[in-house]
Amino acid sequence: MVSSFIMVIPLFYNFMELIITGSGGATSTPRPFCQCLICKKARKEGEPYKRNSSSLYINDIFTLIDCGEDIGDSLNRRNIIRVDNLFITHWHPDHTFGMRSLLEAYFNFREGKPDRQVTVYMSKRVFEDLKEHYPSISHFSDHLEVAEIQHLDNQKSIQIGNIGITAIGYKGETSNIFAYLIEENSKRVLYAPCDTISFEQKIFNLDLLIHECGLFSHEKIKGEISFPAMIERIRLFKPKRTILTHIEEIEINAWGWDYLEKMKKQYSDVDFDFAYDGMKIRL
Repeated sequence: MVSSFIMVIPLFYNFMELIITGSGGATSTPRPFCQCLICKKARKEGEPYKRNSSSLYINDIFTLIDCGEDIGDSLNRRNIIRVDNLFITHWHPDHTFGMRSLLEAYFNFREGKPDRQVTVYMSKRVFEDLKEHYPSISHFSDHLEVAEIQHLDNQKSIQIGNIGITAIGYKGETSNIFAYLIEENSKRVLYAPCDTISFEQKIFNLDLLIHECGLFSHEKIKGEISFPAMIERIRLFKPKRTILTHIEEIEINAWGWDYLEKMKKQYSDVDFDFAYDGMKIRL
């Protein structure tokens, strides 16, 4: 079910509150079977060592950006009891394959009908990618009717309550990966959690940049943004504050937990911090 209807929801807060519901990478921490010190610590102590797939919740308007396979755990750990809107950055499993647990939570199997419908926003290109790799999306929208799909293409905006959200295609009109610019009054937040090596846009005057961490192992892995290149992007954009997310288990395993603090000291001229699951941000 594809609709052009734009839902408007009233705002209940006088500030914007964001929650990092997931700060992990393509593989969650702890990684199944892994017996490294980080994964053992994540199993024993939980957060901040435990990381689920990257996602962001906008508390004011019951809005989630991305939903990896472990989204149910992420929502339950934060005691989030409502999602009205879901924005998708790209089709990859760690950003979309939790749709079943999220959307079917609103389907009443006894009555055979939805208790609530989630409005799912993504570009037409991302929707086509998602249908190819995760065809269940059509089942959720057309059969169970727990999802209403709305296309939000490059540079298109919607207003939900007092918050505006604009789709930012990494490569403009041809993009299949998106960031989202979140604005309320004079506050501006850019959420760009993944695959940012292909990000070609320049976004300035940001109060907050939530950005992919970048790889420490960039000498070995060339297909992802390196940590130094990510730092140079922060220097270019000059946001007031930066939070780094999509932190890979295999990277922390290889470099150690203390390496995060080492990077903050090495690049002390740049104001950034590392995300953790449950981090709350008020603007």
